[in-house]
This record gives sequence, structure tokens and C-alpha cells, in this order.
Amino acid sequence: MGSVMHPVGDQPVWVYWARRGAIVAAALVVLWLVFAMFQPAPSAPVAAVPATPTAPPTTPEVMPTVSESPTESASATPTGPLACDATNSDLSVAGYQKVKQDGRQLFKVAVANKGTADCVLDLKADTFNFVVSSGSDKIWTTEHCAKWVPTKKTTLKPKKAYEFTVEWSLKRSAANCRTTKDLVKPGTYVGTGTLADALSGRQVFVVSKA
Repeated sequence: MGSVMHPVGDQPVWVYWARRGAIVAAALVVLWLVFAMFQPAPSAPVAAVPATPTAPPTTPEVMPTVSESPTESASATPTGPLACDATNSDLSVAGYQKVKQDGRQLFKVAVANKGTADCVLDLKADTFNFVVSSGSDKIWTTEHCAKWVPTKKTTLKPKKAYEFTVEWSLKRSAANCRTTKDLVKPGTYVGTGTLADALSGRQVFVVSKA
């Protein structure tokens, strides 16, 4: 211990102290290096992550409300009298049951309102036709001449009828109000009247020799 605190030798004392100081310094350096080796590496600074901007709440889309307009009625309610047709009327035909070849057949046609309300009868060549036939043979028709159909427009009260006459000369008809010269042959014939393509009536009769 005395040699440590009081070095002995031929060198000056400060030399010994300098050497000892160097050794101590070197030892301290070695200790520091050893200590540094076993120290955990400092953690890297954590960079601040910018906060993700929060999107504003989405406002739900409001669909426009479509208000349906009231649907118009497909057919308007008639305000006036109805036409006389198969839904509210009857048509009848009457005539001679037997006619001679040189005579004439007078057909009595009647349109009767069988409904509970007024109906309008529009009688003309466009709405009424009369045909005389024998089997499938069309002998005479008002389609050949509009003036063979009486023209009348009238309102029929319920249970009331309108009567008119269609005259046939027992000859064949042709276009433009023409008739043949020859009389029809004896036999059975049918006279048929039709109104508005729906109402119809007929009379069966016999044509005999003159």
C-alpha cells in the first residue's frame, strides 16, 4: 500500500502518477465500452401520424315523392239519351203472309223502346237496311237505294214505338235504285230488317202466281 501511494524508483514522482493516471483512464474507457455494449439501443423516435380527417356524415338522399294524379275514367258517363239499340230496344217486321206476283208487299217495321229511359232512334240508310231473300239468294235490298229507307230521328219514351213502312214491288233490285222488269218467281221469301247492325226482325211469306 505504501508503494502505491508513495512510488519508489529513480523517476520523478509525477511520472509514476502520470502512468497510473493513464492506466486508470484506460481502464475507465474499457469499462465504459463494455457498459455501452450491453445497453439497449435507444428506440427510434416515433413519428407522429397525422390523424385521418373524419368525413362529414353523409346526408341520406331523399327521393322526391311522386304524387299520382287521379286517373281519368276511361269512358265518360253519357249525359244525354242513349241510342236505340239491342240493349234497350226491339225491332219487329210484319207483312202479308201471301202475295200474288203482280201485287206489292208492304212491310210494317216497328222499333220499340223496352228500357226504362228515353232512347234516340236515328233512322236512315246508314243505320237501317232491309233485305228480301229466297234461301241464299238476295232478291231485293235497300242497300241499292238510300231513298227506299225513310229518314227519321226521334226520341222514344220507355214502352213507346216508332213504326214505318218498307214497300217491295216483287222485283229484283240493282245498284243506283234500279229494279228488273221481270217479276220474281212464286215461292217462299223472307223479309229481314236490321237496325244498327244488331236489332233485327223478319217476316216469312209466300209469293203465288198472279
